[in-house]
Amino acid sequence: MSIINIAEQTIKEYDLISPRDRVLVGLSGGADSVALLHILYELSERLGITLAAAHVNHSLRPTADRDMEFCRKLCEELQIEFYSMTADIKSGAANASMSEELYARQVRYDFFSSLSYDKIATAHNKNDAAETILFNFMRGASIRGLSGIPYKRGNIIRPILNLTKKQITDFCNNNGYEYMTDETNLEAVYTRNKIRLGLIPNIETEYNPNFVNVVTENAALISEDSDYLDNAAKKYYHGRIILSELSCLENPIKRRILQQHYKKTAGTHNNLSAKYINNILMLINHGTTGQKTELPGGFEARIQYGELIISPKQTPLSYEYKIYPGTLLKIPEIGKNVLITPSEGGGIFLDNTEGLVVRSKKTGDVFYPVGMTGKKKLSDYFTDKKIALSERGKIPLLVQDGRIVSVIGMRNDRRFTNEKYIEYKIVLKEINDAE
Repeated sequence: MSIINIAEQTIKEYDLISPRDRVLVGLSGGADSVALLHILYELSERLGITLAAAHVNHSLRPTADRDMEFCRKLCEELQIEFYSMTADIKSGAANASMSEELYARQVRYDFFSSLSYDKIATAHNKNDAAETILFNFMRGASIRGLSGIPYKRGNIIRPILNLTKKQITDFCNNNGYEYMTDETNLEAVYTRNKIRLGLIPNIETEYNPNFVNVVTENAALISEDSDYLDNAAKKYYHGRIILSELSCLENPIKRRILQQHYKKTAGTHNNLSAKYINNILMLINHGTTGQKTELPGGFEARIQYGELIISPKQTPLSYEYKIYPGTLLKIPEIGKNVLITPSEGGGIFLDNTEGLVVRSKKTGDVFYPVGMTGKKKLSDYFTDKKIALSERGKIPLLVQDGRIVSVIGMRNDRRFTNEKYIEYKIVLKEINDAE
C-alpha cells in the first residue's frame, strides 16, 4: 500500500478531515512536512478540502531565512495559500522564562490558530511518537504520557502519524520532492535529539530492529486502556473532590479523577506527572486541614475540611490602614469598605478612637470573644468556624493599640463592651455596594 493510501486510511479511520474543511499544514521545510503537504495536495480533490500552509521562522539558525523562502516557493509551485511569520524565539523564551523549544512550539500554534482554519495538520510520525514515549517515560509521566501522540486533539490533526521516518524520506526521495535539513536535528544536544540519534538507533541495532513499530503499537493499546479508565473516572467526578467519596475508589480511578480536577482548575490540557499525582495521593491519605503540596505552573493542592482544593498558590494577604469614625475606609486587597459610626446597638464601646486600625491577621493574634470565657487564638477561632486558610486573610480585624476590638463581621472582643463608653457599630460592605 502506498503511503498516500495509508494516510488516506488514517484520515478516515480517525475522522481527521471532513469534506469542505479548510486545512492548514504546518510547513517547516523538512522532509516530514514536505511529505505531508504533497500527500494532502494529492488527496485534496478526493477529500474535498481547501489546502494552505504556514511557516514560522524561529530566527535561531543561519539557514532559517533559506527554509522560509523554500516553503514560499513550494507553495507557489503548488498554487496554494502560504502564510509566514518571523519570531525572535531566543529573546521571547528568555523573557517568558521558558525553554526555546517550548516557547517556539507555543508561538507556532498561536500563529496557526490565528489564521482560523478548520484543521491544523502537523507532520508528526511514528518515530516522533516513539521519541515522545521514551522522553515521557524518563520524566516519570503518567500512563497518558505513555500513550504517545494522539492522531487528533481539538482541531489539530496528524495524518502521517502512522508512517515511519524512513517511509517519509523514501517517499520524498523517490518522487524527487526537495526538502530542507535542519542541521540542529543532527546535533545530540537536546534530550529529544539524543533519543533520536543515539538511544533509538542503539535499541534497533542491539535489541529490536522493529522497535519503533513495537513501541507505538503498544502505546496505542495503552491509549485505549487509558481512555476506558478516563471514561470510568468521569462517572465519579462532579467538579469537586470530597475525600470521603474518593476513599472507596481504586487508585487507577483516583489518579484519573485527580488529573481531571487539575486540568479543570488549572485550565490546561497537560497531565500531571506521576510524581505530582503520588504527592497528592499521599496528601489525601495522610494530610489534615491546611496541609498542601506544590504543583507545576504556580498551583498547589491542599486539604480543606474534608475536600481537596487545587488552586493557584496563595500569597498571604497583608494590609493595615488607619480608620477614623465617620470616614469610609476602602480596603482594595479584599474588595471591601469599612465604616465605623456611633450607633445604639452597635456592640462595641470605645472610650476614645485614637490608634484605631483595620488590618489582616498576624501570627499569634489572640482575642477575648464575646459569649466565651478566657482568651482564644484567632487561628483556633477560624478553625472552629471552618474558615479556609486561603480565606482568613480576607477577614478584617479592627485593632486598637495592639488589641483586637472586633473580628469584623464575625465576633467582637468582650473587653470592649463597657457601656459607660460611646457605642459604635461597624459596617462592612463590598466596595461596589458602598460606592
